[in-house]
Amino acid sequence: MAGRNPSTSIDEVLAVFEDNPDTCEPFTAPQIAEQLATDVHRNTARNYLQDLESLGELRTKKVGASRVWWRPCDKKSRQ
Repeated sequence: MAGRNPSTSIDEVLAVFEDNPDTCEPFTAPQIAEQLATDVHRNTARNYLQDLESLGELRTKKVGASRVWWRPCDKKSRQ
């Protein structure tokens, strides 16, 4: 868990997507870092996003020089 902020959890990162009015909206790592309550660097946010992608909770795509992550709409409908 190198590079992780111990006061931030993977659930808090996922909650950014769940609490957004458009639960399928894509975000960049810096956007996620800004929305977390604790002081998190964008690289730490990116690490959490990559973990969530490997768990199948998020999808990702390179867009220009950036990468975005989003929660598949079908994930929300299963809850």
